[in-house]
Amino acid sequence: MKCFAEAYCQKDKSACSDLCGGYRVLRALYNLSRMPEGYRYNITLEAKESELPAFEALNEYKEKVLEKVEVGEGLYIWGKSTGNGKTSWACKIMSHYFRKIAFDTGLENEGLYIFLPTFLEDLRNNYEDKDPDFEQVLTMVKSCKLLIIDDIGAERVTDWVRERVVSIINTRVSNNLATIYTSNLSPEELKEELGDRIASRVVGSSQVIEMVGGDRRL
Repeated sequence: MKCFAEAYCQKDKSACSDLCGGYRVLRALYNLSRMPEGYRYNITLEAKESELPAFEALNEYKEKVLEKVEVGEGLYIWGKSTGNGKTSWACKIMSHYFRKIAFDTGLENEGLYIFLPTFLEDLRNNYEDKDPDFEQVLTMVKSCKLLIIDDIGAERVTDWVRERVVSIINTRVSNNLATIYTSNLSPEELKEELGDRIASRVVGSSQVIEMVGGDRRL
């Protein structure tokens, strides 16, 4: 089996099994979070000189993630280039959070990942055909301690989209719940695309970090 904690676990690897308490808790946290499979394991990201300020700021947030979640301080990670590590960093931070809470968690409402365009499409479909599984996601979106909203601003913007997004963000900000956003839009462009209400709440509750690197997938 491949363990989520293999990069940092101090146990004798010969004793590894899927009966390990830590493995089972992490597996449950990841499954509940709906984080894509490829982002659940240790992600190694090497910074070029131009990327160092952003990487250092992101790593500082990661190391203080328990404090950040406690006070509801989020992140707005943006950069013009696709594939430059925005989503990887968001998931890396959530994974570190899971590692820190693994033996103190009741599992419910800890962390959730959503790819916003797909989430909004599923939300619209759910009005006509209720899905109990998606209802659980809706509850977690507005109540989990740490939420990743991936690719905000990539969706086709309509009044319906604005109202749904502002409802989610307003609920989380009002309840001091931490959210990590990734986007290809600068804060100014986010304001132009989604309006003052959304941009103000996002930026006002988040540390803004620009990623300047190119596409790592290439």
